[in-house]
Amino acid sequence: MSEKKRKAEKKRKEGIFSFLLGGRLFTSNILTKNAMLLGLIVVYCFFYVSNRYQHEKELVRIDKLTKRRNEIRNNLLVVKSEFARERRNSAIEDKLKENNIEVEPLSTPYIIYKDKQ
Repeated sequence: MSEKKRKAEKKRKEGIFSFLLGGRLFTSNILTKNAMLLGLIVVYCFFYVSNRYQHEKELVRIDKLTKRRNEIRNNLLVVKSEFARERRNSAIEDKLKENNIEVEPLSTPYIIYKDKQ
């Protein structure tokens, strides 16, 4: 066998792990030939990490707003139910009795019409 065939066969047998662990990666021209590609990969990694961080911040903000919305919705339901309870005729009559105000109920309903202008 010729010298070239022996070297090619030896390279095939060594494999990628011995190439990386042996340190020949840094002595070969692979890094210098692919410097632009490696730089591009680093830039993509930077943007990926920064976008992921920004996305997590937005998710936290959305979660806080959702909790606040639910609190406001619950408070609104409480206020509505209290208001509806106070508007009932029996509640109004009780408040009038507490304040010693006597009012006679109407025999016919009283309807207010708004003028259309």
